[in-house]
Amino acid sequence: MISRRSASAGTARLPLSVRLGSAFAAVFLVVVALLVVLAYWGVGRMLRQDLDRALVDVVAQVDASGSAMTTSADRKLGGVESSEVETQLLDRAGKIVGASDDDLRRVPLLDGAQLADVLDQDVLFTDASDGEDPYRVLARPLPGDTGEVQVFAMDGDTVVDAQAALVSLAGRLAACAALLAGLTGWVVARRGLRPLTELTSQADALDPADPSRRLELRHSQNEVARLGRTLNGLLDRIEDARRRERQFTADASHELRTPLAILRAEVELLRDRTAEDSPLRAPLDSALEECDRLTDLVADLLEVARADAGQMDRGRLVDVAAIVDGLLPRFSVLASRRGVRLTSRGDAAVHADPRALGRALSNLLDNAVRHAAEGGRVELEIIQRIPYVTVTVTDDGPGVDPAQRRRATERFAQLDPARGDGGGAGLGLAMVTSIAAAHGGSLELATPPGGRGLAVTLRLPVDAVAGSPARSARPGP
Repeated sequence: MISRRSASAGTARLPLSVRLGSAFAAVFLVVVALLVVLAYWGVGRMLRQDLDRALVDVVAQVDASGSAMTTSADRKLGGVESSEVETQLLDRAGKIVGASDDDLRRVPLLDGAQLADVLDQDVLFTDASDGEDPYRVLARPLPGDTGEVQVFAMDGDTVVDAQAALVSLAGRLAACAALLAGLTGWVVARRGLRPLTELTSQADALDPADPSRRLELRHSQNEVARLGRTLNGLLDRIEDARRRERQFTADASHELRTPLAILRAEVELLRDRTAEDSPLRAPLDSALEECDRLTDLVADLLEVARADAGQMDRGRLVDVAAIVDGLLPRFSVLASRRGVRLTSRGDAAVHADPRALGRALSNLLDNAVRHAAEGGRVELEIIQRIPYVTVTVTDDGPGVDPAQRRRATERFAQLDPARGDGGGAGLGLAMVTSIAAAHGGSLELATPPGGRGLAVTLRLPVDAVAGSPARSARPGP
């Protein structure tokens, strides 16, 4: 059985124009149904009144004739002959004494309660039936204290047929009218919602990379125009907030670079002047590592700010393999400490910001080396294939749950501690994603073919490519 909540949810998924059209049709059907009920009652009442007047005229003719009302000859009971009026004579117990028609000799037209009402009230108008045909009857007691009741009956088919014809005609007309009302409501709703549909299409077409675009509004004062102005105001506030956020990030990063450089230099100087066996040596080494992490974080923040501000220099043709070759010595040292084998292969050239691309590749290598299994491997592969150049860095570490991969590229997101040593700020992949987006590319996370680890692919569009043939696999120095 379909629950009310499920039915409501199913209705809510329908287009608004369809729902409005259906509502118009439903309301129209309800109104028509009420009118039909009133007309049904009114027609029946009017026709019954006509029959009642005809029955009164018959009774008046009977009374004028002075008949004794005791004979039961065919069509002459009570001395009246008519093809439209039948008569039936009942005793006090409700038994049939006489009738003008054989059909009326089988079933009395009045029940016990109605018979008692006639004897108490002298005259009774009511509907009756002989089991097959309907009648409109007038009943009255005979003069004297005989206890007999004379019933005058006229065919009631006229009432029943008229009401049935009314319902049949109203049903057909109501169906056609409801369909017309529903179509009219649908057309009106579609026309009324067209500006909202256009506004929705414009909103869907807005590019996050171009926050300056706004919704185009017609010169109107209706609700849709007011909604559009409200949305444009919201976009203005969002753009202003993003601008202030980017400005703060850039300013803070620039301001932090010099103090961090001085701090690192002073800590390094103090460490160099500290004896190897001094208890201060280890804390100073830790402080230097933290300085390096802060320096990397500030560099990432600067690259994110540049990417968000659209300050990437994409006009230079960059040899991707040359940038990787410059990074491999440093990361090979880090990899050797954990017994990780670091290799790279492939070559490509792409128009990109060299500083930003180097920072992105550095983060991918750092992420892979830190997360690779002890004694495992990290592979970097460069593929030049129109319309994209791809750089894929694969490690054999714990990997990232597919449900968390989207969150892994969000800024300052911290994933399961099993993925890494917990020392990162959660900005690396977010920074790479921003750089890729600023170049019109993307960052993709996937599971390697072996089923273990993580493969991170940086994809950059090839606007103009020039490069050397692919190099063979070369291990890091």
